[in-house]
Amino acid sequence: MMASETSRESESDYEDSSLGSDAESSLHSLESWVEKDREENGRRYHSFKDGAYLMPNDEHELDRLDLHHHVTLLMMDDKLHFAPLESPHRVLDVGTGTGIWAIDFADLFPAASVIGTDLSPVQPKWVPPNLEFQIDDAEDEWTFHDKFDYIHIRSMAGSFGDWNKLLAQAFANLNPGGYVEIQEHEAWYNCYDDSLEKAPNIMNWMTKLREASEKIGKPFLMLNTLAKTLENVGFVDVNQTIMEVPTGPWKEDKKFKLAGMYQREQMIEAASAYGTAHFTRVLGWSLQEYQVLSSRVRKEMRNEDLRLWSKLYVVHARKPA
Repeated sequence: MMASETSRESESDYEDSSLGSDAESSLHSLESWVEKDREENGRRYHSFKDGAYLMPNDEHELDRLDLHHHVTLLMMDDKLHFAPLESPHRVLDVGTGTGIWAIDFADLFPAASVIGTDLSPVQPKWVPPNLEFQIDDAEDEWTFHDKFDYIHIRSMAGSFGDWNKLLAQAFANLNPGGYVEIQEHEAWYNCYDDSLEKAPNIMNWMTKLREASEKIGKPFLMLNTLAKTLENVGFVDVNQTIMEVPTGPWKEDKKFKLAGMYQREQMIEAASAYGTAHFTRVLGWSLQEYQVLSSRVRKEMRNEDLRLWSKLYVVHARKPA
């Protein structure tokens, strides 16, 4: 994935720029400002709203996110969405990451105006003409001038402290009849046999990640409440699909075997990305302590005898007309 080639400026340069009232908005165009990154423990992190998101944004992580995109596509039978869209005019991708979903969606719907927002300006510079990337913190008050027909949120579990507020803002920023869709992989393993007993380090890693995420008020394990939260906010026609994503090519079905192979590779990389900041910043582990655990997790991930799987939630709902 080609990272943005826009030159970087200091935060003070941004604050002194002639942006007028836009400088006070939570929404900033990637063309007007790119923050310096934070280097820590050999990984690179965003510095805009430093600490709001504890995952790195370096090249290794961008590659992992793109691989995760392909896993999700495989599980969804190459569909970018399950919501019954016809011809959306305005589309928002919250937490766009590398921008790969937004790019694919903009190509699929060339008549739609697509906006992808993220804390990190790591998206490609050359994108479809109907796509724009912006720096934004989705936990701030949304300041979009026009409403959307479709809002897409993916892989943001552990990133938000108040999903009720987030989905209420999505509701307020949708046109009547518009859809919101959440696609999330649960950060917890299940198995049909004694696989988890053979993977004590994976179990320790997941348990501690859960502990750290809850300690900072941004829990990973909140997906089972999504459908109810959408209803409470005011959405109707709530549709939830839960799929079992294997880790490793242990299933016979060709689709699941391929998805499992990709999922294992991205989870091996995730053993470094998911946790370095959680364990060192939040739980007080030393970097060396976490590196030992991470190494043991990656070794267990490569165990061909394990039959691990995790849940993929795809939930969409409509704003009443």
